[in-house]
Amino acid sequence: MSLHESEKVSYPHVKRIVNPTGPEIDQLVTVLVEAFEGDPFSAILLGGNLDLGPSEIRANVQAALIGGQVHAILVGPNPTDIVGISIWYPPGTSTFSSEEERAAGWNQFLETIPDRLRTWWMDYFIPTVSQLSSKALGAGYLLNSWHLHLFGVLKAHQGKGYGRALFEFAERQAKSTRSPMVVETTTEVDVKIYKRFGFRICSETDITSAVGNGHMWLMLKENTEEQHVTG
Repeated sequence: MSLHESEKVSYPHVKRIVNPTGPEIDQLVTVLVEAFEGDPFSAILLGGNLDLGPSEIRANVQAALIGGQVHAILVGPNPTDIVGISIWYPPGTSTFSSEEERAAGWNQFLETIPDRLRTWWMDYFIPTVSQLSSKALGAGYLLNSWHLHLFGVLKAHQGKGYGRALFEFAERQAKSTRSPMVVETTTEVDVKIYKRFGFRICSETDITSAVGNGHMWLMLKENTEEQHVTG
C-alpha cells in the first residue's frame, strides 16, 4: 500500500510501508543516509568508503520490504513527507534470509565492494554479530523476537517525539504476542535512548577492522505484559 490512499489520516502519522513507489523507496533511503551521516561505525562497515553508504542502505530497505517490516512516520501525503523510518524483523523472520531478499540489492552491494571488505563482512562481522546474540540469549532467541535492524529520523525532525512514535508502533505489535524486542547499537548515545525505551544491555563486544575499531551493545526489552492491538 503506497502513501497515496483514499483514507483520511492526520499527521504526523506512523504506518507500515507496503508496495511503495520508486520515489517512496528513494525517500526511505534518503532518511537513513542522512540519519547515519557522520556515524563512525558506518565508516567501519563501508571500509572507509562512505560513497558505498546509499547502496548498502538501499539493499537493506529493499530486503526488509520483502522479508521484514518497514515503518515510517509521515508529516504529509507525499513521498518527501517521510521523515523517519524503522526496519524491524518480527518473529520468524531475519535479515537477508531468502535469496529474493539478497537479490534485491545485497548481492549487488557485495559484488561492488573490495574483496578485503567482502571477506570482513562474511567471515568476521556477520558471524561476530550472530554470536553476540546467540551467546547472550541462546540460539534461536533472536528469531523469536522483534529485531530492530535500522532506525533513523531526519535531523530537522528530531526532538519532536517521532522516534518514540515509530518505536511504539512496533512495540504494540510485540506486546500483543508478548514477544521480546532486540537491538544492536554502536554508540553510547543510542544506548541511552534505548534505555529510555525500556531496553537493557545484555551483552557487548568490540568490533575491529582495517579502517578503525568500534563497540557494539546488544540490548533487550522483554514484553511480558500482553497488550491487544486495535485499529
